[in-house]
Amino acid sequence: MASLTVSAHQNRSMPRQSAFTIDSILGVDRPDQRTVLSAPYRPWTDVKPACQNHRVVADSDASVDVRANEDGKSYSKSPADSYRRTLNWYIGRRPRTAFSSVQIKILESVFQVNSYPGIDIREELAKKLHLDEDRIQIWFQNRRAKLKRSHRESQFLMVKNVLSDLQSSREER
Repeated sequence: MASLTVSAHQNRSMPRQSAFTIDSILGVDRPDQRTVLSAPYRPWTDVKPACQNHRVVADSDASVDVRANEDGKSYSKSPADSYRRTLNWYIGRRPRTAFSSVQIKILESVFQVNSYPGIDIREELAKKLHLDEDRIQIWFQNRRAKLKRSHRESQFLMVKNVLSDLQSSREER
């Protein structure tokens, strides 16, 4: 029994070398090995209009080169600069739709009649208002959320008023 304990203790004290270390998998232990990553294609960002087809090259010392813009000029950026804009969740969002007062008036009048218009009504509204159907759908979705929120707030205010009235009537006694 004692020999088993000693042999188990001896196995723990020896460091085990694994061929599958994080450094070997990532290629960090070999500085000559470089990983080539393609930058995501996002034409709506317009970060550099002349730089449509570029590649991001990252190596183990964390330097990043962005190369081959249409001018033929190459330029470098630090990892913080190049990835700051790509990690920003706001990039790729479409610009906010600004509805005119006439459009809002028409949408509100339809909402008073039907807060869940079908696809046919939304498409007809889209034609008349010169908007995309998905913008109409989102407007109705947001308007229903606004109605729900205002209804919840008004109920809260009613309960608050009732409680304050009860409290003031108790204090008068």
